[in-house]
Amino acid sequence: MGNPYFRFKQFEIRQDKCAMKVTTDACLFGAWVGSLVQKDSRALDIGAGTGLLSLMMAQQNISLVESVEIEASCYQQLVENIGLSPWRQKVIPHLSDISKWTTDKLFDIVLSNPPFHQQQLRSDNRSVNLARHDEGLNTELLFEEVDRLLSKTGIFFLLMPEYRTMDTINVASRKDFFANHVITVHPSPKHDPFRTMFSFSRQEQAPIKKTIFIRNEDGLYNSDFSSLMEGYYL
Repeated sequence: MGNPYFRFKQFEIRQDKCAMKVTTDACLFGAWVGSLVQKDSRALDIGAGTGLLSLMMAQQNISLVESVEIEASCYQQLVENIGLSPWRQKVIPHLSDISKWTTDKLFDIVLSNPPFHQQQLRSDNRSVNLARHDEGLNTELLFEEVDRLLSKTGIFFLLMPEYRTMDTINVASRKDFFANHVITVHPSPKHDPFRTMFSFSRQEQAPIKKTIFIRNEDGLYNSDFSSLMEGYYL
């Protein structure tokens, strides 16, 4: 059983009600996005889960974060974690399917750590399936919702399994989005890549490509990872 909470420097994530717990790759993704965002931006977190990414954005002085979560018990945890944080006035939770959620706002930043897996073994637990598999919101539909909610000059940040990198880029292209960053994440130099972090926009440019290792061969955190996580990890 996972730890019921995960403590950061400026906030705490309780996670006993959510199928998907805090993971190292999600923390890295949030820190990487936080290193690139403008301080006065408005952000939308699709599939907010425990609120990890939303609170990491709030720590970076984002002016407003709207957090949309579809699963009811996880939404309760999202509300709890926001309420315990220093930023409850600017992080707004919503219980909704993103395809049914309406707003009069457009966002400078949309970010998502969505259900990953296609055509893989499902659990008997519907909450776990919603969290882990894209049966509720596949990549095509995700980009359609981003197109609806992102400002013309906005940036969409996305975390995906590495094996879905080219598929994700192809879907984005069909929806008139271009990859501006493609960051490949390895657990260590001895391991194959397992995640890709993207930024997409409507402006075509040569993508910035980089590799990040979470740990070195000696098992210690890599300097790139440590630098990104310095403001968050205890």
